[in-house]
Amino acid sequence: MIRLVDVSKTFYSDGVARTVADRINLVIPDAVSVALIGRNGAGKSSLLKIISGAMRPNSGRVEHSGSISWPVGFSGSFHGDLSGLQNVRFVARIYGVDTDQLVDFVHEVSELGDQFFLPFRTYSQGMRARLGFATSMGIDFDTYLIDEVTSVGDESFRQKSEA
Repeated sequence: MIRLVDVSKTFYSDGVARTVADRINLVIPDAVSVALIGRNGAGKSSLLKIISGAMRPNSGRVEHSGSISWPVGFSGSFHGDLSGLQNVRFVARIYGVDTDQLVDFVHEVSELGDQFFLPFRTYSQGMRARLGFATSMGIDFDTYLIDEVTSVGDESFRQKSEA
């Protein structure tokens, strides 16, 4: 179960406030699929980051039972100077999963080939999303947050990510 209690988020740019969440109250029960639909810039990605804990709301709180992934495809926590391999090993240690199993899974699913061994900062946006997607899916979370990951990659990768 995921519960949002009076969650608000406002961004400020050049002295201008832009509210993307205004006192949201929501309960999402276990074992259901939910879609957030809205125009570009409406705050969908920000809300997913708040739910995952990757971003803090200005006010309110998120309560949950079980483990929640970061938004699948989100790669903001990967270190640019580390290779894909090193980043995946780091994530495996943080989440307490078998490092070799996660590395093998991510290398295969991401389809990065030899790029997997290069610094993350050299990756294109699509490659970053592939690494984020594969790393998320390689960890057994109770809830997965998916944010437009199927829009990246070639047809083969899109089909794999939708399966």
